[in-house]
Amino acid sequence: MDLWKCFTCCCSCSQNPVTREDMSYVFCTKEKLDRLEITMRMPMARKRAIETQLDYPVNRGRQPTSEVQCWIDMVSENDDKVKQLLREYDGGCCARGPCCLNCFARYRISRDAVKLLEEIMHIEKKEPQVSFIEQQPQPVTESHKIVGEKIKSNCDIALKYLANETVGMIGIWGMGGVGKSELLKKINRLLHTDANKGFRLVLLIEASKDMQVEELRKMIATRLRLEPSATKEDISKVLRLNDFVLLLDNIWEAVDLANLGIPHPNYSDNNSIKQCKHKVIFTTRSEDVCAQMGARKLIKVECLESDEAWDLFKDNVNLDVIESDKNFKEIAWQVMKKCGGLPLALQVIGKAMSNRKTLSEWNFILTSLKNSNIKVVPDVQISLLQILKYSYDDLPDNIKKCFLATCMLQGLSIYELLECWMGLGLIEDFDNLEEAYDKANFILKILEASCLLYFSDDTYVHLHDVIYEMAVWIASDYGMNNNRWIVKKYNGSAKISTNDTENWRLANRVIIDGIKLLPILAHQCSDLLCLTIQHSSQLKKIPEGFFQQLPNLIYLDLSYTGISKLPKDIKWLSNLQHLNISSTKISSLPKELANLENLQNLICNNLTGLGKVEEGLLSGLHKLKVINLYPTGWVELKELKILKKHIKAIGMCVSSQEVLQQLSCLPTTQLYIEHLDDLNSLSFDTLSCQNHRSLHQLYIKSCPQLKELVMNGRETHLNSLIIYDAKQLQNIIWRDISPPNYFHMLKMIFITKCKLTNFAWALHLPSLVYLLIEHCAEIEMLFYVEEEGEIQQVSERPTFPRLEHLQLSMLPKLVSISNFALDFPRLSKLVVIECRSLKKIWLKPPIDSSQRIEMCCARELWEGLEWDDGAIPSQFLPYSDTSWSDVNDSCTIS
Repeated sequence: MDLWKCFTCCCSCSQNPVTREDMSYVFCTKEKLDRLEITMRMPMARKRAIETQLDYPVNRGRQPTSEVQCWIDMVSENDDKVKQLLREYDGGCCARGPCCLNCFARYRISRDAVKLLEEIMHIEKKEPQVSFIEQQPQPVTESHKIVGEKIKSNCDIALKYLANETVGMIGIWGMGGVGKSELLKKINRLLHTDANKGFRLVLLIEASKDMQVEELRKMIATRLRLEPSATKEDISKVLRLNDFVLLLDNIWEAVDLANLGIPHPNYSDNNSIKQCKHKVIFTTRSEDVCAQMGARKLIKVECLESDEAWDLFKDNVNLDVIESDKNFKEIAWQVMKKCGGLPLALQVIGKAMSNRKTLSEWNFILTSLKNSNIKVVPDVQISLLQILKYSYDDLPDNIKKCFLATCMLQGLSIYELLECWMGLGLIEDFDNLEEAYDKANFILKILEASCLLYFSDDTYVHLHDVIYEMAVWIASDYGMNNNRWIVKKYNGSAKISTNDTENWRLANRVIIDGIKLLPILAHQCSDLLCLTIQHSSQLKKIPEGFFQQLPNLIYLDLSYTGISKLPKDIKWLSNLQHLNISSTKISSLPKELANLENLQNLICNNLTGLGKVEEGLLSGLHKLKVINLYPTGWVELKELKILKKHIKAIGMCVSSQEVLQQLSCLPTTQLYIEHLDDLNSLSFDTLSCQNHRSLHQLYIKSCPQLKELVMNGRETHLNSLIIYDAKQLQNIIWRDISPPNYFHMLKMIFITKCKLTNFAWALHLPSLVYLLIEHCAEIEMLFYVEEEGEIQQVSERPTFPRLEHLQLSMLPKLVSISNFALDFPRLSKLVVIECRSLKKIWLKPPIDSSQRIEMCCARELWEGLEWDDGAIPSQFLPYSDTSWSDVNDSCTIS
């Protein structure tokens, strides 16, 4: 019998309820603390979930609302109190000493625990709906203002040259990492203010070292809203009759502007009369390229002087540390000096040193820099790479490997990078794809914080070309083995040379692009572990015997090639762990895949006509973790039941109601639901394992009886939602769920041929970029809020915080977009086709006065629109007359 039971038996006063409660404070302290600790776990789990959600790239530059932040702070504060009580109990209540002191301490701790428990339960009940808002710009620090003076000075010079009628082409040059691209982006931003400084078209095009004329032409055509296949004549026809400035970033050799369709930059002289302003500004590392391009004026971007460099360096290190001691400051100054005033080096080394807090660590770096005799000079690129390498050396080993892999495969989305890292074995030991995604996101944040890469707004990963050169240098054993990693673009060459294939014998990784023919290998490439052949649409087949010469290959990527089948000798790749054949012409998987007993990832995305996979083929591969057959491939129910024992992610077509019913047991990532004629209702929480939230693409097509979508369960990671030809769909039901929280990662919505009549649920989706609504015959108003008080509540938060493209087509009854004024802070294109009843587009005045929206519609519609604010039409670029056939090709969903 424990002490409490003994006491209650012996003392009659203990039967009094008040006395029993007081005595429990003395004798049941541990039980009360246990309950307190258990209760605290739930709000702490929700707090961590919110913080994880905030870390997603789609939420970059955003912060919790004040209500959410207040709740997070209260949870943290109470968690600290719980930990303090536990420490007091462990450290004092069981100590030896007078019993009365122990009893008093127990009583006090129990009493505090009971009060704290009530607070925590109150906080749980008050948990707010999670939502994020754009961060307010931080005040510019003085050092940024000083460093900005150099850019401002060069901007002023460039704008002065642009205003000069005798200057048609301007060259900006300087060494890598000196800030040329940043200067050009600054010029671009300035040109988009003050009515574009007199230019109707301002085109910023980012080139690269190996970029071909065809790629540049395609980028220019896209910026001009032409078809990507537009010819140089098509481009020239548009530009010739308009005032334009082309900003061409990062060219490595002279570019034939006429071959791009760019009218020659003009200037006036005594014998010419200027019709339209045609200007070109480009950046390059070489003054010779400026001369070859015929630049009339040059701007050389120099490294920073010591004072400016010191200010930029301080912005990137831990300022409290280096200013805490005179010796610290002196050493930091010397490290800064070793960066030679190069902005990229100052940022990268500053970030690498930001977590160094001891003199010995700073002394070690300074000594290393001195011993290597490094000095940044334009003609000795290797010196810069040696400096930048310190940011790489600071990374954990596994993250170093992830960084190098990212550099070799530039311009990938986060999901594509995740596939790559998993295929290379760099991300392992995950229970589901979302856990792997979180690991990848954590690694990318470390690399971003080290200034080794950056994200574009569409969550694609990019890096500075000097950082890429550093990665190539490191991967080649610091220039000692240039054939260890081979990365080469062939740009449609007929075949790979014998000399190149000979180098494969020594290679660990080969990444090639734009080939027509693969070589017949006369020798084994035993060291080759990774082969990537991408964007080679003219490559039609793989020669027989090719794979026999690659016995140790573990990673094979054939995506975006023109091959129509895998050869039988793929069976020899017994070590293969990752196979990607996405977006090829392959329509069936060969039975020889059954020999790939180590295969873990099978990526077959966007294979036309793939259909049912042969029974037993995939279930026999017991190490498979990730299967992607989306959107046209599927496996039978019997096969699914076997696969679900070890699979961690699957994307596929749903072929039957029986399969649909199994989805709640599967970690589905991509779903294509088609021709389920007896499907009446669909609940989101049945489309994937409820605890995994792994579904990120959903396509519902031709389900004629579908009447409602039920949004329930936890928030999703859905990225893309397409509903096509669900003629009876008239209701979306939200079960105690906030749309912005539920769809916090949704970027694209395409809805056509249904009976939905209100899309007000999309108003605050935080990541929505593309919204396309077509053939919805009953819609009269897209975003309708009924109650006056609700309108007030909705208007308090910015609507469509990230929407860039809105397309409305074939909506015959549409009269107005909304019944109250909306924000569209990032909208760049509004397409309206065959909406002949539309009279009103109700917008709030833009926050950014430089924002311009391209309006594509019929002339009659534009002239008949009514505006509440006469200044709003000036927000639109001159309308372009558009018919259904003009955009039909770009909007077709197969």
